Amino acid sequence: MNQAEQQRLLAILEYWHKIEFFIPFDLNQITDVEDQSTVRLLHREQLAQLPLQFATQWQVPSDREIDGFSLFLGVFDKAEINKACPPANGPENIAETEKTELLGRSCFARINLNALGEPQFDPVSVSTLPWALGRARTPDWSGLSLDAFSDSQLALQDSLRNFAAGRTPQQVTDEAGNVSSPLSGMEIAALADLLRDWAGFHPLAGQPLAVLELRTRKKRAAADPADALENSQNRTLDFGDVAEPSIDILNSFYLDDLEQIIRALRGGKLPATVAAYLTPLAQDERIDLYSPAGRQALAAMLNPGNMNRGHWLEDASYAMSLMQQFAIHGARTGLSERGIFSVNGPPGTGKTTLLRELFADNIVRRASVLSCLDRAGDAFIGKVAVAFEGVRDPITIARLRPELTGFEMVVASSNNAAVENISGDLPKPKQLGKEWARTRYFESVARRVVADGNGANRALGEAEAPWGLMSCALGNSANRRRFVSNFYDDDWDKNTPRKTPNAQNIRQWLASYQGVSFAQAAREFRETEHVVEKALAEHAQYAALWQAVGTCTEADFMQASQQALIAAEQEMDAANGALSGALAQQNTLLASKKELLEEERLVALTQPGFFARLFRTAPARTYKDAVVANAEAQRQAARDVSAIKLLLKGELEPRCERARNSLHIALRTAQSRQREWDDSTELLRRARMRFPTIIAPATLDELDGDALQIGGLWHEPALARLRSRLFAKALALHEAWLAEVAKKGGPGFGGNLLAVSKLLKNKRAYDQSHIAMVWHSLFMVVPVVSTTFASFARQFQGMGPESLGWLFIDEAGQAVPQAALGSLWRAKRAVVVGDPLQIEPVFTVPGRLVQTLSALSPHTQDGSYAPTSVSVQTLADKANRYGATVGANSTQPLWIGSPLRVHRRCVEPMFSLANSIAYEDKMVYGLDERTPPVGARGLTKGPSRWIDAAGPVSYKQVVPVQLDFVLEVLLKLYRRDGKLPDMYVITPFKAVRNELRSRIVDMDWDRRLGYGKAPTARELRQWSRQMVGTVHTFQGKEQSVVMLVLGADDSTVGAAQWAAATPNLLNVALTRAQHYVYVVGNPLLWGQLPHFAPACAQLPHTGMHEFLVEMG
Repeated sequence: MNQAEQQRLLAILEYWHKIEFFIPFDLNQITDVEDQSTVRLLHREQLAQLPLQFATQWQVPSDREIDGFSLFLGVFDKAEINKACPPANGPENIAETEKTELLGRSCFARINLNALGEPQFDPVSVSTLPWALGRARTPDWSGLSLDAFSDSQLALQDSLRNFAAGRTPQQVTDEAGNVSSPLSGMEIAALADLLRDWAGFHPLAGQPLAVLELRTRKKRAAADPADALENSQNRTLDFGDVAEPSIDILNSFYLDDLEQIIRALRGGKLPATVAAYLTPLAQDERIDLYSPAGRQALAAMLNPGNMNRGHWLEDASYAMSLMQQFAIHGARTGLSERGIFSVNGPPGTGKTTLLRELFADNIVRRASVLSCLDRAGDAFIGKVAVAFEGVRDPITIARLRPELTGFEMVVASSNNAAVENISGDLPKPKQLGKEWARTRYFESVARRVVADGNGANRALGEAEAPWGLMSCALGNSANRRRFVSNFYDDDWDKNTPRKTPNAQNIRQWLASYQGVSFAQAAREFRETEHVVEKALAEHAQYAALWQAVGTCTEADFMQASQQALIAAEQEMDAANGALSGALAQQNTLLASKKELLEEERLVALTQPGFFARLFRTAPARTYKDAVVANAEAQRQAARDVSAIKLLLKGELEPRCERARNSLHIALRTAQSRQREWDDSTELLRRARMRFPTIIAPATLDELDGDALQIGGLWHEPALARLRSRLFAKALALHEAWLAEVAKKGGPGFGGNLLAVSKLLKNKRAYDQSHIAMVWHSLFMVVPVVSTTFASFARQFQGMGPESLGWLFIDEAGQAVPQAALGSLWRAKRAVVVGDPLQIEPVFTVPGRLVQTLSALSPHTQDGSYAPTSVSVQTLADKANRYGATVGANSTQPLWIGSPLRVHRRCVEPMFSLANSIAYEDKMVYGLDERTPPVGARGLTKGPSRWIDAAGPVSYKQVVPVQLDFVLEVLLKLYRRDGKLPDMYVITPFKAVRNELRSRIVDMDWDRRLGYGKAPTARELRQWSRQMVGTVHTFQGKEQSVVMLVLGADDSTVGAAQWAAATPNLLNVALTRAQHYVYVVGNPLLWGQLPHFAPACAQLPHTGMHEFLVEMG
């Protein structure tokens, strides 16, 4: 990396680092909770009267006890971030209003208190936003840097250290005799003032000074008296030794990773995956898969030699779509060592199916390494003692061979539902084809993990009883603890009957294992692997024959050799002609030379006498001139003869020789090419007979057709079944290996599992080099784990660059670009899946401020790395060689990586509308029927509809008549079904969402229904939060019925124009609906706008009253 490139990369990272300073912590997630008894807002005037015994004055349920408190200090309004923004020009910016969430409160810091109200300063979680607002006043923003914040952190640590050391608290004795020194109200005020002075930011008055949140836990069994005494003594001793304050970040999930990567880059180190992510490929390095050159690339990449050896346990008849195959092969071949590969996956195109194939393939690859070991214990190269904080004795673990690492698989996303969907679905029985329904992989352990119900156990229905422990959802601390409590511990209530049979933790599974031995499992895997490799070689040969002679005519195949033969013949003719001409010329010159000699003889006969020559008489002069002329002519003739001989020997004869050789070679080549055609076409004929179910197209243009796009290329049921069998054998081999290495008296992998349990309970390893060894141990058992980007840094704390084998990013089009940086830094390989034509990321920093920070460097000033305009997906796409250009004729063409094209979610008209407005009709319909299935139930018996609903707005984009209509629909559905409907109500605007949610909750349901039981206020709040929202709310989700409430009128046409400016918003709304969509809006307004016009034109129209009558 040269210095210029290093500076470019640093500018991007430092730009994102500055932006992250301004991310506000959302205090509303603490204060806006169902149970308000767990939160208290503390104003300054209240703090003087705060009783010292505040910790004991909370009412908690009888089965729970106080675990501690979270104290949020320095409350302020998030809108104060606008103080750092340049002045707004012109009217309200609709895009910024809708895409930026600045409603609600934030704070300066969070301090944890124990159950007795005593402060714990290790750590103090500080928001960088107030600090950044305090430094945003400098004209060049010079005070806003990594180094400046590091210095400020040290200064804050000093202030907190002085505060803690200078405390002279009053001691309180509770009913149990525990002596404590809780934080007083005046100390809370002093801490808030300390933080304001440190930040240099003093927010507007009127907000609480602090918020106190109660934390409870399930009541523990009564402790042994001796243990209770020891714990009490330890607590008192701990208080006597003031803990050294430490600082962590409250508001940004990505600052710590950004700082770590910036420091590494300053030292000249950056992993290849991150470098590729930040470096777009040049235009001439790209291959457009919709072009003729792209079809050549498709055919080459789809060769079965590139096929994943491990195939998911799917029915053999099910074929991957062609572009799914390409993406899988492209990721496998392109990421053999490291790098990044992007996949453009619109809704319903099988992204999860694609990822399953890569998961299966990685498990098979690792099994291939395992199968080559003589003994299961040969997987290790020594042992390591790992010491954890808070754990008395070090844990001895076995160190895995390097060849068995690099297969770790992490699914990450900004969307918590997206990652949990993938990791939660993989173990479900519906993921298995019928012929593999009996396959099991740590099934009893998976049952225990899935059956957990916060420490209890619940009965599992048939649809959710897992087949195997393929994956787990980790992420935040609670998820990690919940998983390990079931995976390793034995925390289920012993007094509660087991509702789920055959549920075991991993230790119980090990004790009861009765499966095949490692040696037998390895042998069976190797035998199956050999069969698969042989079959793939046969299919690869078929593909090579097809690519060579199956997509062209004999004339096309022979064209080059025939043209070469013709050219050789023409050259031979030309060389012979030139030689013949030169020989004829030589003969002419030799004859001329002979004539000159005769002339010389005749001239000599006319020689005058002596005296004539002496006196130079006329005859003598004539004679002399004749002699001289003859001599000169002879000399010239000699020169001409020499020249022609030189031409013959030096050029024309060699040319003829070369031409004869070239003609011979061209003739042999043409003959060889003809034999190759004859032999290859015969072999191809035999291959087609050998594999009759494979339909190989006659031309590469057919790769673009619907049939091949849906059915793929080179799918053959027998091969698919073989590859699935190999995957099943790989799972069995992993089970047999673990049973042998983790059993008592075995090679010692049981210690690795114990270490995993400690790590997932947030116990830190003293030596960070040991952390990767522990994680690698978990991945040997659970191949796939999921997490959000927000939890990634803390979950994988201590994991260095390229310490994880594979990262799979889902919903990448909805993630801001800096969110993925820490995960990419830790990964050798990344597969990025998403759709930039879905809704853009929601960002909490105003666009004006982002633009101001962009302008600080020439490397970012064009906005190409701005989180308000680009996503993880768009950056990953720019680094992908394979893709396509969307909107090539527009002012802003978009390059998308490796597009998936077969859609299998929405029926008509949603599919065709979305395909037209967003995907340039490149999508292919993949469902069997284009109409809703028999079981699907719309709002009426008719088709999807546009409900004409025009009216004036009452506030921003809120049109009351549209909301009245929605409420009437909900009432009718509740009367019909006796429950609130399974229907998304989507709107482009936050104002419409907020008003609709309020009206649903506030409506007098008892009076309006007239009879029957009305939904409770809690049910209404929960339903409106889950089912009513802006488009962003439903990204990555689907529902049978969707209602799109457009809002706006002629006075707010600017808002409507913003919503229609790109296809994204309508595209997402349409593709949430599987079977029916109902658009509620003014057709005269929205029907004239881009992207909405086709929907308005193609959907049948109905008035509001007529529609309600039709509902019945």
